[in-house]
Amino acid sequence: MISKYLIEYNPKESRKLNIIGLRATYGLTLMKLKEEFNDLAVFTADTSTSAGLDRFRQSYPDSFFDVGIAEQAMIAIAAGYVANGGTAIASTFAPFLMLRGAEQIRLSLGYMKLPLIVTGLASGLALGYLGYTHCCIEDTALALSIPNIFLYTPSDSYELKSILPYIIKMKRPCYIRLTGSSKTKAVHKSEFETDFFSPIPIHKGGDDLLILSTGIVSGNVNEALKQLDESYTKRLSHYILPFIDQEKTQGEITQLVGKYKNIIFNEEALYGGIASLVTKALLDCKSKPKLLLNIHPNNYIECGSHDFMLSQINLGVENIKEQVVRVLS
Repeated sequence: MISKYLIEYNPKESRKLNIIGLRATYGLTLMKLKEEFNDLAVFTADTSTSAGLDRFRQSYPDSFFDVGIAEQAMIAIAAGYVANGGTAIASTFAPFLMLRGAEQIRLSLGYMKLPLIVTGLASGLALGYLGYTHCCIEDTALALSIPNIFLYTPSDSYELKSILPYIIKMKRPCYIRLTGSSKTKAVHKSEFETDFFSPIPIHKGGDDLLILSTGIVSGNVNEALKQLDESYTKRLSHYILPFIDQEKTQGEITQLVGKYKNIIFNEEALYGGIASLVTKALLDCKSKPKLLLNIHPNNYIECGSHDFMLSQINLGVENIKEQVVRVLS
């Protein structure tokens, strides 16, 4: 029997955490979790401030390790800590973590199956104003090309705070992908259940259109649906894909997409990651819904603010509204 876990909802705390954003929530949550997990150690590659980890560093100096700008060493050292029985989370900016540290992640998390959690900060296009050196559109494709890695992409800050304790308790190799920057739009407005591998319903309407999304782009979908007339929203459903279990999630996506006439998938990453799972799901299901992919193209777009870059790949609020209207009209 598959276990379902109820994630409670606190509107006041949700508002507070979504104002400070995912990275600050990440640091505050690890502070609290240290009380529950005494052997928890945090590793970073010169990102204590930008990862919201300054309080943890000051409160638990013996459990905080900053290796400097040496991402490969960070992963290897944290893996050694885990191999000796400890609990470790290692974090730095996503492109430097997943691209520079790909070999160490492949060997320690994929091949050796060490239950190390690595966290990519500002994944996707969040730091687009710094250019593509600080963007990371390749990480989901890379993570899902390595066997045994569990992928978690938080939809909003309150979800991250609620799910992180379960991720630690899972004791499995995990990549946490933090998208967005300072503020996040709330996605969850009530308690929800999860088994940590199935899509989660956010809005349930008709079967004319299914919108699938992952990461903070899910907040843009929510905002777009709020601005649409009920004549549209009653004909569609919105599900998020925060968890990708390489053994179980594919089948769940296949079951879900077979119930709808049209599918829109939204993610600020290249094809090859979650988008490829959705495409495969359509090949496996008996019905053949029409699929629209709003993902990063296979070229570098004009850099600028996060919202500006999202609008170029049809992931802004207005883009999503217009596309829903076109599909349902």
